[in-house]
Amino acid sequence: CQVMNYMVDAYYIAELLRKEDPEAFKLLCEVEVRFENNGGDGGSALVHVAPHFELEGGDGSGSGHTLRAVRFSAKSGQYAPPLGAEKMAAFYRARRRFSELAHDPKYVMSLQLNPGDLLIFDNQRLLHARSGIAPTDGERWVQGAYFDRDGLWLNYERWRRRAAASE
Repeated sequence: CQVMNYMVDAYYIAELLRKEDPEAFKLLCEVEVRFENNGGDGGSALVHVAPHFELEGGDGSGSGHTLRAVRFSAKSGQYAPPLGAEKMAAFYRARRRFSELAHDPKYVMSLQLNPGDLLIFDNQRLLHARSGIAPTDGERWVQGAYFDRDGLWLNYERWRRRAAASE
């Protein structure tokens, strides 16, 4: 198999952008975009509207707050809402700069998986892609599994409260 997997720590890249251009970082925290995924076969329709960068608490200004999630995908739309011409230009400049940083080879980790390998990562922190699949690569089997963070935290809190009540 010749397929290469590429991964980038989006939190690291976002922090580079925050240091380099705080206003660009702020725009990517504030402007909500529409993400879409049809499951690859048109059999489903997942739509999510959120900014590219989600911060932990705070007012969205970006200063002093830690990242909670980064959303960035070349294949899922990322449609921006109507914005004034100046803000729209600044937003797309910010998004392009984030993409340039994310595609800089010095920040990309390359990995070739072998049969039986398992790769687990946080989809809201790690940007990921792969090279093309050659006809000589043979059959591939990839299984994706996703955790609903809200469901995990809901159950954690439920069990935490039960444990506290029984003490």
